[in-house]
Amino acid sequence: MGKPMILVSSITYAMKGRDILFQHGIKSYVERMPHNTGSVGCGYSIYVPNRTDEAEQILIQSGIHVNGRVEREGAI
Repeated sequence: MGKPMILVSSITYAMKGRDILFQHGIKSYVERMPHNTGSVGCGYSIYVPNRTDEAEQILIQSGIHVNGRVEREGAI
């Protein structure tokens, strides 16, 4: 099982998104995406280990533009 990553368009949106999720009691982390993932934007994402579907909906409702989701391989 990989790491659930929510892709966003900038580091600013990633940081704002992390703060919004924290206010909703969802633990999340800003991470840089590797260049080989083919991600759009500046290559930042929000790693949400739990409640990822709920987190994505909260971000969208809060005005954070979500570019998609990926499961990145690696230790959680």
